[in-house]
Amino acid sequence: MAPIRRRIARLGRFVESVLGDLWLNVHTRGALYLARNRGRNQDAVEYDTIAHSAIKKVMRLVHPGTDDVAYDMGCGKGRVICHFARRRVRKVVGIEISEELCETARANVRRLRNRRSPVEIINADVTLEDLSDGTIYYMFHPFGEKTLREVLKNIETSHDLTTTKVTVIYVNAQFAHVFELFPCFQIVHDYQRANGQRVIIYRSKGLNREVQ
Repeated sequence: MAPIRRRIARLGRFVESVLGDLWLNVHTRGALYLARNRGRNQDAVEYDTIAHSAIKKVMRLVHPGTDDVAYDMGCGKGRVICHFARRRVRKVVGIEISEELCETARANVRRLRNRRSPVEIINADVTLEDLSDGTIYYMFHPFGEKTLREVLKNIETSHDLTTTKVTVIYVNAQFAHVFELFPCFQIVHDYQRANGQRVIIYRSKGLNREVQ
């Protein structure tokens, strides 16, 4: 019975992905296997998608608003970017080290149905980018421990986290222990997806009084 259940689950994920893309008028499904030794730290992770329903749950928990600048670190084909762009935020920024994926993400943004916010897709190594205007940072396990540490240090030093509301969303949190080095962030949501992936949402510790 177990193989049958797995096949049914895979079929369900495929149908959800297809229908979600059709609703947005984009094409973001399908993995892309690229060399892992990419980026300054040579620890980039292969591209894969996350379910539209999982992204929608994150959106409900985070409540992005008109003052937010949302970053997707390792944006791939732009699925998460497209969901953010359908909200009224100040700007959405995708950073992706693969030029091929950047071009796909830009094409998806162009044809996205009901886009409400400006979007910028940057082909770059995330460790070399200025992240100081961001308020929401989304990561779907895009890189290894060393790059994650550098990115969090960048966010920490470029904001006054006692007065600025900063949210970090870490999906498939393989290196959650790295956040222990950054006590400025506090866990506000921590749950496990049906596929076993851990999702953790952090917020600036100085603003924990605002957490509902």
